[in-house]
Amino acid sequence: QFLYFIGIMPEINIVVLGAGAVGKSCMTIQFIQGHFVDRYDATIEDIYRKPVEVDGSNYVLTIVDTAGQEAFATMRETYMKDGQAFVLVYSITDSESFQQLKRQYTQLRRSRGDGAQLACIVVGNKSDLSGQRAVAPDEGEMFARQVNCPFKEVSAKNRLEIEDVFTTLVRSVVRGGSSHQPDPATSNPASTHENRSSAPAPAKPAPQPVAPKPKR
Repeated sequence: QFLYFIGIMPEINIVVLGAGAVGKSCMTIQFIQGHFVDRYDATIEDIYRKPVEVDGSNYVLTIVDTAGQEAFATMRETYMKDGQAFVLVYSITDSESFQQLKRQYTQLRRSRGDGAQLACIVVGNKSDLSGQRAVAPDEGEMFARQVNCPFKEVSAKNRLEIEDVFTTLVRSVVRGGSSHQPDPATSNPASTHENRSSAPAPAKPAPQPVAPKPKR
């Protein structure tokens, strides 16, 4: 059973943005729990936590899966202000979702300030449905260059490139892509879903640490 070493393992707050039905929840659950959810259930807000090891260092990721519907724009902006890193998702089969993502990015910039340095990645989901493609790879790449972010096309269904999306973001935060610290009120462990399987070994504790208790 994984033990959280509070104050030893750095926590990174990641916010997943994008229109409804682009696969934000499917991507997140595939990353956290390792399976694909085939039915669509509109998300209002879900928060997940997962320990990861990247380049030999351990972190706890708090991942906020946001509502894509415009009715929840105010709630979404709260998470935009508190996020350290952002997954910007659209569906390659839906050109309107690509336009909505651009609008959400404008909202993100407005909420954080035009000069703020952001750790982000642009993600075109549903690469397994390339026969239904409505957004060319070049379009996604061009937008990513405009916002100074990496770009990937992924498949939540097939778990293709999903791990790399989050690994890329962790590296960006560690390099200093975002120095913003999250508000503890929006990352309450009591309201999160935890993955307790396949957890990496925790980082070495500082000298004479207090023995941690298992999270319940």
